[in-house]
Amino acid sequence: METEGGQKRILLVDDDPNICRFISESLRLRGFEVNSFASAELALDKFEQNAYDLALLDILLPGVNGLQLCQKLREFPTGKELPIIMMTAFYKQAYHIREARQEYGAAEYLLKPFPLKTLHAKIDQLVNLPGGTESSGRVDIKGNLTETGFARILHNLYSLRATGLLHVERGDLKKVLYIRNGYPIFARSNLVREFLGQILIRDKIISPEDLENSLETARETGQKHGSALLSMGILTPHQLNDALRQQVIDKLLDIFSWPNGEYRFVQAREFKQGVTSIDISPANLILQGLQEHSSRDQVNKILEPHLDHYLQMAENPLYRFQEIQLSSYDQRVMQQCDGQLALSEILHRHQLSRKKAEPLLAALLTTGILVGRPEPDCMKQETDCEETPKIREQRESFLKDYAWMMHQNYFTLLGVNESDVREQIRKSYYNMVKKYHPDRFFEQEIISDLKEKVNMLFQRISEAHETLIDPTLRAHYISELKAPQPKKNLNLEMLLQAEAAFHKGLAFFRNRKYSEAQLHFDQAVEAAPDEAEYLTYQAWTTVKLAPGDSTQKLAAHQALLRSVELNSRLAITHLYLGYLMKNEGQEREARRRFERAIQCNPDCTEALRELRLIRMRQEKTASKSILGGLFKK
Repeated sequence: METEGGQKRILLVDDDPNICRFISESLRLRGFEVNSFASAELALDKFEQNAYDLALLDILLPGVNGLQLCQKLREFPTGKELPIIMMTAFYKQAYHIREARQEYGAAEYLLKPFPLKTLHAKIDQLVNLPGGTESSGRVDIKGNLTETGFARILHNLYSLRATGLLHVERGDLKKVLYIRNGYPIFARSNLVREFLGQILIRDKIISPEDLENSLETARETGQKHGSALLSMGILTPHQLNDALRQQVIDKLLDIFSWPNGEYRFVQAREFKQGVTSIDISPANLILQGLQEHSSRDQVNKILEPHLDHYLQMAENPLYRFQEIQLSSYDQRVMQQCDGQLALSEILHRHQLSRKKAEPLLAALLTTGILVGRPEPDCMKQETDCEETPKIREQRESFLKDYAWMMHQNYFTLLGVNESDVREQIRKSYYNMVKKYHPDRFFEQEIISDLKEKVNMLFQRISEAHETLIDPTLRAHYISELKAPQPKKNLNLEMLLQAEAAFHKGLAFFRNRKYSEAQLHFDQAVEAAPDEAEYLTYQAWTTVKLAPGDSTQKLAAHQALLRSVELNSRLAITHLYLGYLMKNEGQEREARRRFERAIQCNPDCTEALRELRLIRMRQEKTASKSILGGLFKK
């Protein structure tokens, strides 16, 4: 299926534009014509218009994934015998491809990261070209930092095990990085502040007088500045080596602060000899660059596409076990990325330290150490619910406070008397905030599933404060207290039993084992019938078990309304009510419920997604209506 010029034609599908550039250019230099696409849908639209000799497909594509695309290509007459190579960073997926080539129709697979020469060898073999076909030139890739950030460029070079020179420019600023097998090893710069002498003065290793004298000696003798410093006895060899190494690192890390600029990568085989090489992994450089040099806007640009994704560790050991130095805080954050939490929820848990969490997660996603998936991981076992004695003790301590505090009057709750002045009430309130503010709890994985109870308790503490510092509200509240009150008391033992049952039910629910989940939710509701969260999950589980049963849907609807009465600020309840209304065609009521869910929890990604879908449908309907009116005229 050669082109008119005798070239073999390759179909390339990968949603990373920079990877597409590198692969396309390397194949073009080997005599191939490459048609590249960012999605399966775009590739399918053009597939029939061209005859291809080979297809190169990434598995993790937006929309139709690479495996599905592979199957669809086989449905075309020209695709039945087409050699197809699958690319993936997911280790387990690669294993399954090897075991299921017949199902997907793939001839070969490549596990990222891979050197370009490995790709070339596989392609040459599949399209019957002799191995080791020479390129007609060097790979030369150009682009801008606005489209592809510097962190992504470094990772792309690592993924392709590239060797060459990376030129980056921003106005009059120019730098050249030496890349060997995907690792940056050296950097040159035209920035005065990055000259060796300026760095030594900045770090107070030499004085301005030392700098002036050593530069004069270097000019007179023709030596390099570092050699002059050594010969004059100003620096020891060890100090000079450390300074040169730091100079290279500073030059490289500074690029992370550039909001824009141009880059060009030129493939090479050899470098200038005698340069001071650094030995830092790309992952460590990316982490340090994003943490210490990038703006928050640059970091959020990396995070934004993943806000709705559930984060988990990469399966691919070549990505997962990259050399990266994480602090104890970094490790705690990464441990929460177990496939059960969306990025937005993880960030919400770290409100007080968000400026630390954001660049960390951006670096872990950029390097492929973490991956984001559209659905939570359903492979976690029930054993994940097992608690250590320490965690159990901490959970029981909080639940003990919750069981007592939720049923005390406002004065007892804050530990004040009716005669106490405003300042004393405020002081007591702030002491409570230090102990029970949600941000204090959400950075602790031990009670992550108690989120709603933490919010409810803090809401009650806040309501108590707002009521008692306002003279009018306070007087009205005191008069209400004098009226007979129904006795409410939540037994701690029953609450602990209920919470344990709910915790187990939640694990089964997340794994879509709804029958087992319902048994545990029923136990939780029986022990604590006025806990809104238990009622909500019990109701929704009945819907999941019998989605077509109208009687069950009606019962679930009533139970969810009861849950709203008990706690009107539970976002998940409004979300499930919205789903019910949507399924019944009541779009206006569904939209109202989704909006209420977002009011209760701005990070409720499911509700945000539903509102976007509603808006898209409305815009599409409005567009059809306008077109229809035009045609009638």
